[in-house]
Amino acid sequence: MRSFPRSVAWATLVPALLLFALVPGCAKQDEGERCGDELGAASDVCDEGLTCTLKTTLINNGGDANRCCYSDGHVTDSRCELKGIDTQPTDAGDAGDAADASDAADAGGEGN
Repeated sequence: MRSFPRSVAWATLVPALLLFALVPGCAKQDEGERCGDELGAASDVCDEGLTCTLKTTLINNGGDANRCCYSDGHVTDSRCELKGIDTQPTDAGDAGDAADASDAADAGGEGN
């Protein structure tokens, strides 16, 4: 009877040890992933080069969570877009050239 409990113990221990050996542990958060808590930002959970950004500074309040975002300000994840900052590149020179061409066409049409 004594060998039964010991075999049950081994049968429980071996799978548990395999699980701990094969399943990776916690990793640092990537860009756009949650960090910190309601009390504030905790950058120690964010990956290298990222800081925990308060949700109140992010568009849509970061989906109601603080987010790990690049500290230098560049954005590759939409969850890290800051409020009030347009991250879409614009080329004012092209827009001005198109407007000038349109004005020139209008002026040429009136002269005929």
